[in-house]
Amino acid sequence: MVQSIAVPNFTNMSEDRAAQFPWIDPLNDGKSRIALLSHMGSDIDIVNDARASFDKVSIDLDDKDIKLIRYLIQHHHTSPFRGVVFKFKVKAPLFVARQWWKHVVASSHNDEQVGWNEKSFRYVAIEDSEDFYVPASFRQQSKSNRQATFGEIPEDQNQKALDIYRSQCEASYKAYKDLLELGVGREQARGVLVPSVYTSWVWTVSLQAVLHFIGLRKGEGAQQEIHFYADAIAQLIQPIVPQTISAWDELNRAV
Repeated sequence: MVQSIAVPNFTNMSEDRAAQFPWIDPLNDGKSRIALLSHMGSDIDIVNDARASFDKVSIDLDDKDIKLIRYLIQHHHTSPFRGVVFKFKVKAPLFVARQWWKHVVASSHNDEQVGWNEKSFRYVAIEDSEDFYVPASFRQQSKSNRQATFGEIPEDQNQKALDIYRSQCEASYKAYKDLLELGVGREQARGVLVPSVYTSWVWTVSLQAVLHFIGLRKGEGAQQEIHFYADAIAQLIQPIVPQTISAWDELNRAV
């Protein structure tokens, strides 16, 4: 469910201003966050950009416009979706961030509006030993897909796995703090942090790239954690481009 309250330690803004931004905890662990900071454009902008070659402009969205949006999605006419832009603030485990980064690299050749500005562990120290992602349960490795998991491991094994996982996170944090206390610079001390440590970034991106992200990261074989972020993004942008999301969902279900 979308929240609309201040997010401690999530932005450098005042609490009053942070409260303006809806946010979701995708991993439901009290640590993960994604917030929609700002946006430009809506469904009507997609329609007007698509009709620019005919020098036509719609003022209000009607049934013909909705059909046009559906047509554009169905036939992969993507350029009209680049004129709608979103800015998100994301807090996620480092391994999720590195998967996410592939979309910035892949889309930069055709989408100049993609922007990525990430927290730097050179400048900011990890201050909380709890700032690591710890799953509630562990999934089994798929035997048919080397990059996928399925189901959960047996309950008696899950607690043992959690103990091992938490122990490694705590050891990572302790090693990091010990290095800092010895005078080691943050840029080198960060090397001992495990990939479950949380990082954060601001992602500025077009609707075209967002839809591509959702399509891949909600698809079969996507890692569950990043899938949850894709669900959250769809939920956050749905009120802004409801006809686009509705058509996208319907057409992708039909594939």
